[in-house]
Amino acid sequence: MALPGASPATQPLDGPPPSPTPMAPPPDGSFSMRGLAPSIPTGQMPPEMLTGIVSAAQSIGTMLDSFAQATPDKAGQLAMIKDLLQRYLADLVGAGAGAISPTASGPAFPGGGFDRGVAGAGTV
Repeated sequence: MALPGASPATQPLDGPPPSPTPMAPPPDGSFSMRGLAPSIPTGQMPPEMLTGIVSAAQSIGTMLDSFAQATPDKAGQLAMIKDLLQRYLADLVGAGAGAISPTASGPAFPGGGFDRGVAGAGTV
């Protein structure tokens, strides 16, 4: 059934809907990661994110060591890259929240309890 005023060549349901994301690269050939993740200042980075970055950097360091073993003539360049990565991590950890421990219990329940003095009778 055609919509009033629509020509037969422009039926709205004759084809698939348009893709919400472009499938081709930008016309100028550039690529940007901007907008894929929220921008968080380093000083406000959640500890979980900082822990993930530190863990990934450890893997990168291990890979750089492997590259240096495979190409000993380029080991000096890889050592500089690893040094820059360590400086980046030092700045990141110094500015951001501290890395969390996998066994950290987190903050106490705010509803009261032994530490709030509202425990029931017979408690220590």
